[in-house]
Amino acid sequence: MEKEQQPPSSPPSSSKPIPSEIIYDILTKLPIKSLMRFRCLSKLCSSYITTPSFAELHALNFPIKTVGLLVTCPARLQTAQHFFSVDFDGGLAVPLLTIPPRFSRYTTRSVNGIILMDFGLYATLCNPSTRQTFNTPFVCSLTSPSVNSTYFCVNSFGFDPVSKKYKVLNSWAIPGRDPEYRVFELGTNSWRPLKGGPNYYPQRESVCVDGFVYFRSWVSTHKNGRTVLIAFDLHEESFRVIEIPAKALARRSESELIVYSGRPAIADHLLLEDDTMTIWVLDENDGDYWVQIKVFLPDHYGEEILEEDIDYFVDCIGRNNELLLVPQTLSDSVYVIHYDVLNRSMRRAEIFGLPEDRFSDLSSNTFSVINYEENVMSFT
Repeated sequence: MEKEQQPPSSPPSSSKPIPSEIIYDILTKLPIKSLMRFRCLSKLCSSYITTPSFAELHALNFPIKTVGLLVTCPARLQTAQHFFSVDFDGGLAVPLLTIPPRFSRYTTRSVNGIILMDFGLYATLCNPSTRQTFNTPFVCSLTSPSVNSTYFCVNSFGFDPVSKKYKVLNSWAIPGRDPEYRVFELGTNSWRPLKGGPNYYPQRESVCVDGFVYFRSWVSTHKNGRTVLIAFDLHEESFRVIEIPAKALARRSESELIVYSGRPAIADHLLLEDDTMTIWVLDENDGDYWVQIKVFLPDHYGEEILEEDIDYFVDCIGRNNELLLVPQTLSDSVYVIHYDVLNRSMRRAEIFGLPEDRFSDLSSNTFSVINYEENVMSFT
């Protein structure tokens, strides 16, 4: 009997698991959007991506840089805070995440892609790239009598390039008492008290430049009085008080603390009659002194680009060191103005896809625009 012919046998499989170090190396070379997909699909990849050292290695292949604009605004009745990403040239606002339970007192500018939402007694750190958030502990017990005096309880945020640590600075001034300062280091679980802080009243604003957090403070509780600039060294954890020129506008309703040409600066919101805007830039190379810069806006700018009856904030974005004029409130049509200081040229970019103007809920019409930087750093 003829034997039935057997199909040729398959050669033994030679596939082997990919070594973990190769997987890790491949992941460090992938863009953030791909990493976020792998993080959701694979527990193994997620464990690699969320290790503390991964973000540093990933930044070698994808240096942290400004990739667009980050728009934040409150939900209805300020029950949450929305975040959107927008291209430099405007267009559709892409939803990133929504953070309950309420709108923050103020939101810091991006520090290597990480931002801070200030709630006074605590702060929420947010990484829009990874859609992650982290809440600091409360600075005191909620049963403490001090919780009723948080008007001057302010959180600032920065990065120490020496220790590679992110830190939150809490400044708390209560009239009639010595001010309290404390610091929270990301990766720990408690606040550390600081000594030697200035006896002033902090405003809700801050910028981080070269390992220093800068913020303005009132000398007294009289808000129309004198202000100073506080410089907090994130590595030494020490303070320095810098006098502000008498001609510089002091209140946030009139001016904004920004970063201009890599230095802390105060930009006036108010446009003068001769179509100029003043920026005071801090120069610390030979002591602390301020350089006054007059920004001359194009002729007839108001008729062509800026809308009447709209107040604008002034900011400075990373691309080409342009100034950014941002409306202070939402409206039916949202436009941001890009101003090239060197060429004295202005252009208007429309942003659409944001929540509608809510005439009956004015508290939810505020919004802000800051730099959007991508960073894969995880809080877990």
